[in-house]
Amino acid sequence: MPVRNAPSAFSTTIRFIGSRLRHRLTGGGHVPHPDFQSRIEHALQSLGDAVQSCTWLDLRATPTPWQDTGISVAAGQAVTLIADGMIYASRALDIGFEARTGLWYRIDDAPMAKIVGNACTFYSARAGDLRITTKPPGEFAGRDGQFDPRYPRQRFAGALTVAVILWRCDPIDALQQAAQQEPTLFDAALARLQAPILPPQGWHYLWRLGQGEIFSPSPRHEGGVCCHTQADVGILQFPVDLPLTEETRVDWSWCVEQLPSKLPEHTEPTHDYLSLAVEFDNGLDLTWMWSVSLPTDTVFQCPLPWWDARETHWVVRSGTDQLGQWVNESRSVLADYQKAIGGDLPKRIVGIWLIANTVFQRAQGRCEYRDIQLHNGQRHPVVRVGIP
Repeated sequence: MPVRNAPSAFSTTIRFIGSRLRHRLTGGGHVPHPDFQSRIEHALQSLGDAVQSCTWLDLRATPTPWQDTGISVAAGQAVTLIADGMIYASRALDIGFEARTGLWYRIDDAPMAKIVGNACTFYSARAGDLRITTKPPGEFAGRDGQFDPRYPRQRFAGALTVAVILWRCDPIDALQQAAQQEPTLFDAALARLQAPILPPQGWHYLWRLGQGEIFSPSPRHEGGVCCHTQADVGILQFPVDLPLTEETRVDWSWCVEQLPSKLPEHTEPTHDYLSLAVEFDNGLDLTWMWSVSLPTDTVFQCPLPWWDARETHWVVRSGTDQLGQWVNESRSVLADYQKAIGGDLPKRIVGIWLIANTVFQRAQGRCEYRDIQLHNGQRHPVVRVGIP
């Protein structure tokens, strides 16, 4: 489907290139931690027998699907990963991703998982060998970590330096000591053990993009969801099962404080955005987004590989005048589907999604959602999302 009511992709891309060149000339871009390896090793030396080993991995942007690290992990053993560096699609334009977006791990052939942030700890569910890979989000064929052959890997540059720390005991006390010496490197790993940022009850992250800490329960509104993202991507899902009829409506309120893009979001390198979506039983989803400048009622297919065959965007808000204000939305799901997607109609709605993408320009996005409801013609909502 062609883009409706939007500026040309060529003009937006030219503006994007200019903005990234200015970004580089003014000192933007990833700044590596100075003396990253020596500072971590120095902090670990004071922890004695708590540390079983610290292995260093230099992960290049190669097409190797999964790298066997040679590190054996016992069942239940705690493993801390601390990473630095960037994988670049374009070093000149500073387009790339950090570990938090594309560093994945698994034990033997067990289901894969993504590092949370650039430093986190996991407890191995089984004994086996640690395998690891760098990969942009969304390019897997399944939860088992197989690469999708329809999307051959691009040639990336750069590397991630990763410390793999095996612990002999629960690592909280040891991480506290390490954080006293090197807070910049260990504070985040400690905080994710002591007070992890978890999604609200009933919600879960889409496995294809991995776990994150973008979404959290609202402290002010029952069933509300807060979103804060920077240089990351995540989709939060709430499962539902509802017939799709002419009366089906989705309602929600949101307060967007900061949009993550200053450029129109309909091209791949500018596709940083915040939105709410409905997932259908035919594998497609329709997402209503707040754009910085695309006109209201602009409709376009997602510009990203794999998603371009599954996701359609509809601009319901545009501009910055209403940032920081609560605004209400109400959409006729079937009518919007027919206008935006067409073809054979799905029979059911199977999920509500909250989407936050800030991978490309690595700016911040902030918003809050509340009163997410699905209606099917009745006076009262059929589903009040996130509320028992």
